[in-house]
Amino acid sequence: MIVSKLPEADLKRSYNRVLSTCVGISLLVQVLLFVFLRNFDVRISAKTQKPVIIQLEQIPETRQERRPPPATRPVVPIASDNAKVSDETTIETTDIDVGLDDLAPPPVLEERVVEKKAEIVEEEEPVEIWKVEKQPEVLKQVKPDYPEIARKAGIEGRVTVNALVGKNGKVEKLGDIVGAEVFHEAAKAAALQWEFTPAIQNDRPVKVWVAIPFNFTFRD
Repeated sequence: MIVSKLPEADLKRSYNRVLSTCVGISLLVQVLLFVFLRNFDVRISAKTQKPVIIQLEQIPETRQERRPPPATRPVVPIASDNAKVSDETTIETTDIDVGLDDLAPPPVLEERVVEKKAEIVEEEEPVEIWKVEKQPEVLKQVKPDYPEIARKAGIEGRVTVNALVGKNGKVEKLGDIVGAEVFHEAAKAAALQWEFTPAIQNDRPVKVWVAIPFNFTFRD
């Protein structure tokens, strides 16, 4: 059995006719638009804004006016409980001379301005020993006394005392002490007597911390 399409459902038969009809209609529309809209003028309308006018008003300078002093208040009569005093009685002003005209005026107090000059002592911070250009050198050494209690106990050891050397080369104060505690006091007493050359930084003496070692042995 051969299956075939109905003539109404076969689009290929009417394709050329429909295409020709559509192309003709579109060309006709284009021609009509060209003929009737040939002089079409497109105008761009821009919305104009009114200029803003700023008016500067001259404000008058304000002045502070001094008010006149208040008027003196009228004297109000005061009622008296005494029946013998009439209502028309007034108190008259009296000039009493108490003899104050001969007195000398008080002395003028002299204003004394006391200027206190506060002495501001700026504590200069010590400089690290490795930052100085010239480190301090020992000028005077003092050997510590051997503690009797350590000698009897047969104790030997090494003690290091951190000392702050001032600009004059003398020990100003002591810091940490490392070593056996039995030797601390003897090491401190000896370290305070040491003297050095001042440490130099930027061609001027500065304070530095130095470590002073002490050896406590029976051979010394």
